[in-house]
Amino acid sequence: MFKKMTILFILSLLIFNPVSYVLADNNSISTSQTELTASDLFSEALAEYNKQNFTAASVKFDQLLADYQLDEGLEFSALYYASMTAAKNLKTQKAISRLEMLEERGYQSADLNWRIGELFLNKNNQFDSADFASALKYLKKAAELGKDTPAFKRDLAGSYLETGKTDTAKQIYQEIIKADSTAADYVYLAKIMEKENKNKKAVEYYEKAIELDSEQQSVYLNLGNLYQRLDNYAAAISIYKKGIENKNNFTPYYIGLGESYFALEEYAAAQKALEKAIEINHNSYYGYFLLGNIAKQAKNYNQALNYYDKSLQYNPDYVEAYLAEGQVQLEKEAYYQAISKFSLAVDKNPEYAESRYYLGLAYYRAEMMEASRSELRKALHIDDTYQPARKLLDKVENILNIK
Repeated sequence: MFKKMTILFILSLLIFNPVSYVLADNNSISTSQTELTASDLFSEALAEYNKQNFTAASVKFDQLLADYQLDEGLEFSALYYASMTAAKNLKTQKAISRLEMLEERGYQSADLNWRIGELFLNKNNQFDSADFASALKYLKKAAELGKDTPAFKRDLAGSYLETGKTDTAKQIYQEIIKADSTAADYVYLAKIMEKENKNKKAVEYYEKAIELDSEQQSVYLNLGNLYQRLDNYAAAISIYKKGIENKNNFTPYYIGLGESYFALEEYAAAQKALEKAIEINHNSYYGYFLLGNIAKQAKNYNQALNYYDKSLQYNPDYVEAYLAEGQVQLEKEAYYQAISKFSLAVDKNPEYAESRYYLGLAYYRAEMMEASRSELRKALHIDDTYQPARKLLDKVENILNIK
């Protein structure tokens, strides 16, 4: 406790009068490499730090620690700012090294642990990826040392969430919204509620997020998608439309509208929304796929096949489009063409039970029973609960007199 109070006292002196902070001369000796006293060099380094010249500050702090005999107070200050400077320079390992040296001398710093935790969160995409487990290690230490600002708690809650500790994350976010809530806090809580299947509460949180920030595009999208999963397509349409009012060139809103209108069998409205989606994003393979479904429903098979081909042009690995093409060929009783399309779907993903089932179905319609049985058995090997394959296999084996 004494050392923690000492830290606060020293830092307060530095904040209010950094240049005049001078320790006794016998702790600020000059060396053969410089004529500056330790306190002078520290003042220079701190000035660079305050001007955000972190590279220059780092050089001076390193020199101070390497070339001078420092008393306890100045050594702590140099190590603290050397670690903080390294963090500002995105030098994670150096920041950790300086922090560890500080802790070896009996000092602890919540702020330094927070800043190092922030580096691991990769909030500014300065690294290839985040390391949430490492971030949590330092953020938990900062919390133990008393850090509890809303900004810090958001980092802590996010780390718990990303490492699968959902209950703890939820608790922290609920603490935050009582003190200093933002739309993002409610969005995270809504996502947690979705994972817990508490969809009514998730809707409430999304609506609160929109109330706080009506410009956040992801909130409308998340809420609309949630309404879809709840089969409340009218509510989904309403939310997507509100999103469009704020940003009318965001493709996912029109995709969501098209899906919802299609589910309500309002095909003209669905087509209009999806045509707008591909107008905004010509590469929207899913938009073309959905337009194909509308054409297929209307038995406009040639148009449906054109849309599915367009979908595959932009995503050649999209298995659902191959299956849709095969289904069109089945409806046209073009069984060999259906076999060709379903075979392509199987080639793209051999472990997808539905592709195996439809290939087996096409063989069955083409009266190729042994081939049908082989594919249906493979479908059930992938997913033994797939009932359409089970029922068709029973028919095929009856035809083949297999008991």
